[in-house]
Amino acid sequence: MDFSDSQFTKMQEDALRRVMEMQQRSRNAVSGEPPPSPTPQQKPPPNVLGSLFGGIKIDEEKALIALLIYILYKNGADIKLLLGLAYLLL
Repeated sequence: MDFSDSQFTKMQEDALRRVMEMQQRSRNAVSGEPPPSPTPQQKPPPNVLGSLFGGIKIDEEKALIALLIYILYKNGADIKLLLGLAYLLL
């Protein structure tokens, strides 16, 4: 990859900015000051599965296991395997 001088300079400036941010965070941690409040852009993404199922709290891992159980059941998997996977949902 060939970078132009302006791209290389921009990457250096960005790296320097990140280093200074990390140094400021470490100084704040040592001095006991609270960290700055997060910016509005750092909000967690909305729970898509929860909105699909009417507010039922289902995380991605459990949904994936349930889908796997369904697929294996339709393909005639062993009942012990299906019960073992169902146990993981508890």
